[in-house]
Amino acid sequence: MSKLGLKIFIIFILVSIGGLLITSIYINYRFDFYFENYLKDIRKSKVSNLKNLLEDSYDQLNNWNEARNIIGNFASLNDFRVVLRDNNGEIIAFSSPNMFGRMNQNMMGRMSEHTANTPDINLQNYEMTELHSSGNKVGELLWQRSRVEEIVSNNEDVFMNQINRVIYIAAFITALLVIAATYFFSKYLTNSLNKMNKVVKEVADGNLDQEINIKTNDEVAELGNSFNQMVRKLRYLEKIRKESASDLAHELRTPLSNIRNYLEGFEDDVLEWNTQTYEEINEELERLIKLVNRLNELNEAEAKILNVDKQLFNLEKLVNKIVKNYKLSAQDKNIDFNIEIANNKKIYADKNAIKQIFNNLISNALKYSFEGENISIKIKELTENYEITISNKGPKIDKEDLPYLFERFYRADKSRSQKNGGLGIGLAITRNLVEAHGGSIEVESDNDLTIFRITLPNTK
Repeated sequence: MSKLGLKIFIIFILVSIGGLLITSIYINYRFDFYFENYLKDIRKSKVSNLKNLLEDSYDQLNNWNEARNIIGNFASLNDFRVVLRDNNGEIIAFSSPNMFGRMNQNMMGRMSEHTANTPDINLQNYEMTELHSSGNKVGELLWQRSRVEEIVSNNEDVFMNQINRVIYIAAFITALLVIAATYFFSKYLTNSLNKMNKVVKEVADGNLDQEINIKTNDEVAELGNSFNQMVRKLRYLEKIRKESASDLAHELRTPLSNIRNYLEGFEDDVLEWNTQTYEEINEELERLIKLVNRLNELNEAEAKILNVDKQLFNLEKLVNKIVKNYKLSAQDKNIDFNIEIANNKKIYADKNAIKQIFNNLISNALKYSFEGENISIKIKELTENYEITISNKGPKIDKEDLPYLFERFYRADKSRSQKNGGLGIGLAITRNLVEAHGGSIEVESDNDLTIFRITLPNTK
């Protein structure tokens, strides 16, 4: 068993056995308590019945002549020590196991003459209740468990011991089951984690051709699936990185090689310096400058996450101004803009960053739109956010490309991107700028309709 598995096993055992012990002791204690109270309540009920009988007898006869018979009958049915005494403290009648106390056959007032017939009874441990007739106290009834009852009560003790034994046996069996279940659970859990750990080490060493196979339907399997998705994305991004590095090297190599060829041509007197060669060299330099600037824009967009210069400005005016700059390019492809913005919408954000976001997305939409179609720009004000959608009709983006569209240097259609001069940086810049504002961006593409949807906070 692994270290983690051993820790889980020990913790589960301690918690489970501790809980079982506490529960068993508590049940045992409370059961004894309630059972004893139950027996006491039964005794009190019987004594109460005897009290009522004695009081009724005194009410009818105005003496205790029938008391001995009543107590005797009671004693024959209930194993109690019962003592009846008058207001003067003299014992009138009593009972003990299988034996009645003798009572003077004459009047109660002469009971003192026969005190020799009254046994020596220690009333210290007796419980007492008063007897009344017509609202006046006429005597006292004392009772106590008899020795015979104490012997018989051993059955109660046996019963309680059996109950306690059952409780402890059940707790012991439960503890064994808990130990077994905990062992297999910790082993199952740590086995899965050990598999993950092994695969993670392989991935950390650069081997991305690894996936976790866990055949369960729980959180561990979900963790494994999430890890597999991460590895697939890393694998794909690694592929993109290699391709992007190759593309970037190509983008840099081409103008540099052309400039070098011009210089060698001048050196070998193959080419002459004139206006045409100047313009051609300048064009290659412009390509290099444009590429470097785009890389610098990406770095600045990433830096925006920590340094956003927010201000309150009119969003409608900014969008209309940006769209106006693209009117001429749109006319070349016979494309119109459909803009839906509520009047005087103001937003608290970094104005330059928002301008760059719209520039990137509108430029991208214009670049890949079919001729004669429209580009739609909609801005809705929600409770706490602005929802911005920019959509166009153009070539569909494959579903497998959508999750990676905002990665740097990623191009869904490399031939088309190269033709249009794309470097796969614009959307990465856009995502960084949106996230710097605490917003989000997503894209969907279906039936030649591509929609970029942005959510930006509209509060300070």
